[in-house]
Amino acid sequence: MEIPLLKDLANFSFLIYGACLTSIYFLGIFLANRGIFRSKRRNVFLRSKDVISASDLPHVTLIAPAYNEGPTIIDNVLSLLLLKYPYYDLIVVNDGSSDDSLEKLIHRFKLVPTEPESLKGVIPTAKLRNVYKSTLSHYTNLTVVDKENGGRSDAVNAGINIASSELILCTDADCIIEENAIIKMVTPFLDEEGKEIIACGGGIGVANGSVIENGVLKKLKLPRNLLGRIQVVEYIRAFLLGRMAWGEVNGLLLVSGAFGMYPRQRLMEIGGFDTNTIGEDFELCVRLRRHMENLKKPYKVIYLPLTLCWTEAPDNYSIFVKQRDRWARGLWETLKTQGKLIGNPNYRAMGMLFLPYWVIFEFGAPLIEFAGLLYLLLSGYMGWLNWEMALNLFLFVYLLGCLFSTAAVFMYVNNFNEYNNFRHISGLLIAAYLEPLVFHPVLVFASIKGYYKMLFNIKSGWGTMTRKGFAQSS
Repeated sequence: MEIPLLKDLANFSFLIYGACLTSIYFLGIFLANRGIFRSKRRNVFLRSKDVISASDLPHVTLIAPAYNEGPTIIDNVLSLLLLKYPYYDLIVVNDGSSDDSLEKLIHRFKLVPTEPESLKGVIPTAKLRNVYKSTLSHYTNLTVVDKENGGRSDAVNAGINIASSELILCTDADCIIEENAIIKMVTPFLDEEGKEIIACGGGIGVANGSVIENGVLKKLKLPRNLLGRIQVVEYIRAFLLGRMAWGEVNGLLLVSGAFGMYPRQRLMEIGGFDTNTIGEDFELCVRLRRHMENLKKPYKVIYLPLTLCWTEAPDNYSIFVKQRDRWARGLWETLKTQGKLIGNPNYRAMGMLFLPYWVIFEFGAPLIEFAGLLYLLLSGYMGWLNWEMALNLFLFVYLLGCLFSTAAVFMYVNNFNEYNNFRHISGLLIAAYLEPLVFHPVLVFASIKGYYKMLFNIKSGWGTMTRKGFAQSS
């Protein structure tokens, strides 16, 4: 094939890919707006008083794995103990921490070892060292499990084994949860109409720089540094234009591991979380959907368009790259292990539409962008490049990205009571406009780094995620 023909083919391929991705984003805006409107109309997430007064509420177990969370562990557990829901237990699983996490928990909550009840589940996990209960009367629903290190998924599975509730809510011990979160998460399970809810997720927010008092977010602030602010924009866009939109067509394949609710029975049927993957939240959701497809039972995966959980995001590029490297490896692992579903008509829309999208536009995007950069450098070197056209194209793509981020920010601000003053909005918009220049290239690099590790079987694990803790009110 001659070089001019190859050049034309490459140009056409990049153009088609970009046009398809742009169309998907515009469709996402439409679906997300419809989803927010439908949620408000049904009042799904605003009926806290009605739900709390119901007499047949399901029992919920909140499972929070913790590994070296010493700086934030007390605030986070206090937050999880202050949730407004009459029937819930909290199981904190100390997954072999090497810091003072367990000692802090024992001292603050007056924990004493207790004989564990017979395990309700039989999911294999690393060895349990001890099970603790609080001697304080107002923390009788708190259980702390100390176990040998087995990873996050193994820790959650240990909690599932001990739990006896109908529903399991998985979170992380480094998260701050909104006090009515369980009520709002339970509501879709009560509204079930012909389809079983197999997973429900809520929005995740970035709490860096915000003020926390006794485990409660008292004042929401933007992160102090640019990286943190850009991640706020990224989270808003991903949850609204991504998960909200996919939820509208029952195409949601990912419920965040930081905040997801599942029927315990379904988790037991599929053997809990997979301990052999680092993308456990994505893998679990795909496997749950696969299980329901095999059972030929109608089901739904729900996303609630509210920020119900706040977490500490990486505040420097070193930690950020480790995080996104891990996410990329988790995506690779799940698509590889569930590869037989891709393009398989037996799994209907999941096999023919939803998973192919993830392969082409989630997994493929960093590869296409990296290939595009190499092609750009080659074109410049070979003299093929029309610099005026290239600059105009770059400006168009840049402005288009800014448009989507701006739409997501204003959709969020207009519909939810957060980041709604001028200082917040201007800070988010500045971050959105700088994102393609100072953030996105690093994101692509981290993803390619993760793929490289998977391609050459380089062992890496989770990497160290250093926590600094949240600001305390004075």
